[in-house]
Amino acid sequence: MDKKNIKVKKGFTLIELLVVIAIIALLLAILLPSLGMAKDHAKKIGCASNLRTLALAVIFYCDDNDGRTPSATNYWSGGVGWCGQTTSFTDGRPPLPNDVQIENLRKGQLWSYVETHKGWRCPADQHKDQLRSYCMAAQWWNNYTKERNTIPVLTKIPDSKPEDEPSIAYKRLSEIKNASSRFLFVDNLGSNADAYSAIWYDKSFWWNIPNFRHRGGSVNGFADGHIETYKFNKETIDHAQRSLDTNINDGFRMLWEDCSLSVQRSEDLKYYQRATWGEIAW
Repeated sequence: MDKKNIKVKKGFTLIELLVVIAIIALLLAILLPSLGMAKDHAKKIGCASNLRTLALAVIFYCDDNDGRTPSATNYWSGGVGWCGQTTSFTDGRPPLPNDVQIENLRKGQLWSYVETHKGWRCPADQHKDQLRSYCMAAQWWNNYTKERNTIPVLTKIPDSKPEDEPSIAYKRLSEIKNASSRFLFVDNLGSNADAYSAIWYDKSFWWNIPNFRHRGGSVNGFADGHIETYKFNKETIDHAQRSLDTNINDGFRMLWEDCSLSVQRSEDLKYYQRATWGEIAW
C-alpha cells in the first residue's frame, strides 16, 4: 500500500474549537436580548388586549345601564363591584384559592361582557396565583360614592380626617371631560384587594404601585376605549421596586413620600393624578 496516497482526516485543533465556541457565544449574546425583547413585547401586547377588552366592557355596561358605570371597588361596595374579590384583606393580602377567585370574578358587574378569567391578569404579573392584576381608576365609584361626592377611604393619611379632603367621583361615563386622557383601568403591581387604583389629587405621594414591568413602562386603559403605554423615570421604578420589597407595605402600596419628591418622579406622579382626576392641587 502506498502510504503517500493515504488521507488522514484531521480533527479540530484546540484553537479552532475555541473559535467556534466564541462565535456561538457571540451569536447567543446578540440573539438573546432580541428574544427577550420579543417576549416582553408579546406580554405587553397581551396586556393591552386585556385592557382594551375591559375598557370596552365598561362602555357596553354603561350603554346597558342608563350611562352608569360599574363600581371601581369591590370591597367597599359590599363585596362586588366591576369584579368580585380575588385577594384577601388578611395580613400579607394573599390571593384567595383559585376556584374562589374565579367564582368571585363571575359575580362582578363586567363578567357578562368578558366571561373569561384569563382576561383579568397582566401576562407580566409575577404573582402566578393571582388571577387579577388590573384595577379600575379611583374616580369611578358610581352609586357607591359617599355623600358630598367624596371618597373617604382615599383620605386616610397621617393627621387627616376622612371628611377633610373631598375627591371627585363620577357616576356616569358622560360626565367626564376629555375621555381620551382619563384612566378607566390601571395596571397595578402587588396585592390590590379592593380592585381600584387609589391615588390622591392633592397629595405629593403615590399610593398603589404602578406596573413598571413592561420594560419600565405601564399599560393603561382610557375612558374612550383606547390603550396607552406610559414610560416611567428610573427613579420612580426604583421607588416602586423598593416598595414591593418592603414588608410594611403589605405588598400593595408605595412607601410614604412627602413634598421632597424629585422633579423626575413627581412628573410621573402628576401624570397619573391628572389621568385619574383631571386635576391636581399641590
